[in-house]
Amino acid sequence: MMFIIISLLGACKKGKSGVDRASEVDTDPIPPPTASPSGESGLFLYGSNMGAYSGWSDEQLAEILMGNPARNIVGAGVNSLRPAMYDHFVQQWGYDIRLNAFKAYNQLGGRDHTLFLNGPAEEHREQTRYCNDVRSQTFANLYEPIWASDGKVNPENYYANYVYNVVKTYGPYIKYWEVWNEPDYTNNWSATQTWDRSDPNPCDLTNFAAPIQSYVRMLRITFEIVKLLDDDGLVCVGGLGYPNFLDAILRNTDNPKDGSVDTNYPKKGGEWFDCLSYHVYPMYYLDNERHSDAAAKAVVDHKNAFQDVLDRYAYNGTTYPEKAFIVTEVNIPRRAVAGYLGGDEVQRNFLIKAAVVAQKAGISGLYIYGPAESRPLAEATDPYQAMGLYKNINSGPYNAAITPGGIAWRTVSRLLKTRRYDPAATTLLKLPPNIDGGAFYDAEAKDYVYVLWAKTSGASETATAQYNFPSSLAIKTATQFDWENKSSSVTGTVSLTGSPVFIKP
Repeated sequence: MMFIIISLLGACKKGKSGVDRASEVDTDPIPPPTASPSGESGLFLYGSNMGAYSGWSDEQLAEILMGNPARNIVGAGVNSLRPAMYDHFVQQWGYDIRLNAFKAYNQLGGRDHTLFLNGPAEEHREQTRYCNDVRSQTFANLYEPIWASDGKVNPENYYANYVYNVVKTYGPYIKYWEVWNEPDYTNNWSATQTWDRSDPNPCDLTNFAAPIQSYVRMLRITFEIVKLLDDDGLVCVGGLGYPNFLDAILRNTDNPKDGSVDTNYPKKGGEWFDCLSYHVYPMYYLDNERHSDAAAKAVVDHKNAFQDVLDRYAYNGTTYPEKAFIVTEVNIPRRAVAGYLGGDEVQRNFLIKAAVVAQKAGISGLYIYGPAESRPLAEATDPYQAMGLYKNINSGPYNAAITPGGIAWRTVSRLLKTRRYDPAATTLLKLPPNIDGGAFYDAEAKDYVYVLWAKTSGASETATAQYNFPSSLAIKTATQFDWENKSSSVTGTVSLTGSPVFIKP
């Protein structure tokens, strides 16, 4: 029975620091940051998707992701999870079936989890076939009233009733309520090029198979319920891949006739969500630049493409509020498969760099795909089979071997999870064009950690650069941590490679 439950829920060291500032400096020469932290919750989320593994409970999987000192499990540095809560699952097992699991996640140090709402039970699924013989994937009765005359949720609106009960039950544990998973997934890429001008054809929406107005309707229902029950919750569009689909959301209301504004449908899609969740697998976007810096840049490029659409509709913080951003699926494979970029070194470098550049771009968190590789590495024939914080899990708890990428994710999380990116302090580093990185401030410890690396190029992770901290920072010696969190002392010139290092004065 436990295996049934977890499969239904599947979503897609050492070292010490030292300080030796110049003797003439009496106070910290770098003031605390004055800029607001990136994201709504302040601290960046080092997340992971969930998965289903024979013999493992969700709680046991969370232990190897987040760590459990009581069992001497180190973990992979994860502090936020992205499970699903399907309607067909809660209809079978009850809404509170995973309540103890979420309590366990928080006891392990998890916070601000993302949960995606999906998967109608058969009796709740829409019968309409908007495209030839393809039946809609979404809920029936979406256009029944959301609220009954007594102010309670209308049980005849199946999606509203489902969302209400999930939010009421799990609201204390969830920050981001993601509406559907990849509603814009398609097997027809060319169709996506027209979605900024004409509404997506349900025939091209493999995971949704319904009109865009139905999706806006789901956003509206979710927004009304979350804002009633969960003061801190943010409603997110679910794991988008295409900016043009966002355009379709923003220009349509939930009016089933044509998406136009009228008294019953007064608001367009942008007013029914707080947060944009997107998915990005950089291996698809690298062309001739096949290295970790290009892969990390692809994460930010996608965010900027979505922001360009938001700007066109004035969601810029002036006319309308800005949207928060999270990336709920991201990774590159640990092995080069089918001609795509991959390998141990490039993956571990990418994961650290992606965490840094994401924070610099104002993204609130990254959720790694996935917990473990789905095939033994030598047998992988698909890039997604070679993605995971752990190697292929083929036996029960707690037999799991962490990957180099998992170690890198644990290291960046350990060293930065209590810190906020500080753009002003980063500017003071005066980084030359061949070096990238950032400054991260801990408000409680009142100190900085600097992440630095030599930029890679071409098709290689090999890069070198020499760096000296500006004299104004008065840093003579510091402790340096590598991707494995191994420490060493550094004095004067810092020798950098394509692998990021963490430097604590």
